[in-house]
Parts: sequence; C-alpha cells; structure tokens
Amino acid sequence: MESTNNHQFIAFSPIVVHQYRRRSIPTIITDDHINGILEKLGSSKQDLTTEQLSTFTSTTETSSRLFTIETSTSTNQTSSVSLFQTKRLPIDPDVVAPDGSLVRNLLTTIGGSMAQFDLPPGMTSNAVEHRTVYEIWYFLAGQGEFWRKQKEIEEIVTVDTNVCITIPVGTQFQFRTIGRKPLIAVAITMPPWPGENEAMPRKGIWNATFIGLPNSSTKLLNSIYLWMIILTLQIAKTL
Repeated sequence: MESTNNHQFIAFSPIVVHQYRRRSIPTIITDDHINGILEKLGSSKQDLTTEQLSTFTSTTETSSRLFTIETSTSTNQTSSVSLFQTKRLPIDPDVVAPDGSLVRNLLTTIGGSMAQFDLPPGMTSNAVEHRTVYEIWYFLAGQGEFWRKQKEIEEIVTVDTNVCITIPVGTQFQFRTIGRKPLIAVAITMPPWPGENEAMPRKGIWNATFIGLPNSSTKLLNSIYLWMIILTLQIAKTL
C-alpha cells in the first residue's frame, strides 16, 4: 500500500496497514477518553509520524463531533431545564402577546420555546418586529391574513389550518382573522422568548384592534384586555 503526502511516496508494510485499519475502526468516545482527546487537540508541540497523523486525523474528527454533542447534552442536563418535560395546553391564556394575541405557554428548552397563539374573530393584531428571535408558526384552526415585511421584501398571505410560515429576525409582521372563528397557531421561538422588550411596535398596514399595548408590562391594561378577549371568545362560541 502507498500513499502520498506533499508529493512524497511512503510505503507501508502489511503490518503497518493492519495496525492502521485496526486503529481506524470507529469507537464510542466515553468520559475516560475526553482528557486524552483534549490533550492531543490542544498540543502544538507533539510530533506525529505520518502513520500516526493519518490515524489521528481519521479518528479525532468523529471523536470531536461526539465530544461536542456530549458537551451539549451535558449542558442541557445541568441547566434549569428538565431532561424530560410534559405539559398539557392551558385552558386559560397565560399572557397577552405584544401583538395582542392570547398566549398559552407550552415548553421551553435551551434552543427554543413553544406556545399557542390565539387571535379572536374580527380582530387585528398590533404590528411588531422581533429584535433577536426567529419564529416558525403552524396554524391549527381559523382563517386569516398574515403580513410580513423585511427591507424591500413584503407580502400578504392567507393562512388557515395546516399552513406553516416563518418570521425571520427583523421582520415586521401583522395578522388578522377572517370569518367567525379564532385564528389559532402554535409557534416555536428560537432562542426562547427573552422578555417584554423583544418586540418593537411598528406601523403595520391595517388598523389594529387594540392600540397602546406595545408589550405586556402594563399589567392593568393587560388584565382588562385579557378578560375582554375571553368574554369575546365565549360569546363567539355561543353564536
């Protein structure tokens, strides 16, 4: 067997080839291997032969990927987020979103959070723009129109059951219901929703149903608005 390195031919004996193949078999990296891997990865003075370098390169690429995953997993486990989470959708909304929709919080992990958004019939959201988060919305029920704008790109799409949309960072958006049913969607926010200052009020293209609620920090208005929406939903169900 022969290989080239910098245009030089190197001959390997059958014994060396056998050792190379044997040592190149992928193995599962455990905690006992981590220190050794880090020492090799962090060493700039260690001299390696051509054979050792080939073996080291072929094995440590897989090892480093596994180590990164293990490190990430370890970080998840040591954080405040439980390893396994289970939650039923709340009956009542938890909060009013900056856009004016009703929010039922679901679960949160290191990478993102999930919630259900509910806009009652005949209502139009406040137009907002997110500072740092990226969202994916999947609509469960109802029908409506969704406006998105980022720089020169702008569009309005009709959304209803089984439609999925994205809201990239820095996108201005606004939505409204069509018909007599609430517009309901579940959304993933990445990274998790950071707080009330995340959403920035924008002008929008429609007249919002409720104005003066740029975020949910105004607790009194938030509570009044929440009860008004719940009452509207109850009336809509009886029609």
